[in-house]
Amino acid sequence: MKDLILIATIFMTSATGLTIDFGKDKTGASWRIVNDGVMGGLSTSEINLKDDSLLFTGNVSLENNGGFASVRTLIDEGALNNCKIMIIRYKSDNTNRNFGLSLKSSQQYYIPYYKHIFSPKTKDWETIEVPLSEFKHYKISEIIGNNMPAEDLKDVFNIALIISDKKEGEFNIEIDYIKFI
Repeated sequence: MKDLILIATIFMTSATGLTIDFGKDKTGASWRIVNDGVMGGLSTSEINLKDDSLLFTGNVSLENNGGFASVRTLIDEGALNNCKIMIIRYKSDNTNRNFGLSLKSSQQYYIPYYKHIFSPKTKDWETIEVPLSEFKHYKISEIIGNNMPAEDLKDVFNIALIISDKKEGEFNIEIDYIKFI
């Protein structure tokens, strides 16, 4: 019950969507790391809550069948039900890397989910807006189907920021906020 109250107070929800503001609301404490070590990989990562953002850093290793690092959180199921757009404000030193934002209805890695891939264009702050209908259907980092239908948003309760671009090396991404409207 305590966890449910914490989640409810961390996220600002309304009929118009969900806002995860790492600076204003300090919501980073509810995010947890899941790396490829769960399947034997050797990638490492950490998160640091800064004054106005969440910094996600680490090293992706392809050794031992590895290749991903992620940070995830739970939201109330149905919180995205009436949303149409995802807005994310971020910056990264890795303009040669691809990051993904996943929307999941399961915590099991083998259950299909929806994801949008984005690449930093500059090392400065960027804001992108993506229609949720443009999120692609994935299973274990491979596209398996069409774009996300609106009716699937009612089942989403897990959001993940992931790097799984099949490239070894260090990465960083700093997130100011993620909004669903």
